[in-house]
Amino acid sequence: MYSKPSTFFGLMDDELRRLGVSADLLPHGYLFAGPPKEIPFHIPYPVDGPHIGMFPLAKAKPAADAYRAVLDRMDDGFTYDIQVLIERLEFEHDEWIYASQNLDLYTQDTIFFAIRG
Repeated sequence: MYSKPSTFFGLMDDELRRLGVSADLLPHGYLFAGPPKEIPFHIPYPVDGPHIGMFPLAKAKPAADAYRAVLDRMDDGFTYDIQVLIERLEFEHDEWIYASQNLDLYTQDTIFFAIRG
């Protein structure tokens, strides 16, 4: 049990990196990326870092695939959480593909995350 989500996801990054996952797909970086710079107002940060993260939708499927490829070799302490993340990333990817192909005005290109510790 970790008291800070940032600590947990930092250790998850270490585990994924050890297993060969590319640095640009590691979850801590996008889960704790903070809000987009385009937001014209201040959003307070919690003690443990930004509580808003963002990730390009174009990377959702590659990230999910990379995590799934190493899932059976991961430390058991991370497998449940990485499975949840895989499911969310795959869902968002599938929705993005469907909407991009079937909705005329669809322009979303980013997944936003809210971290609650």
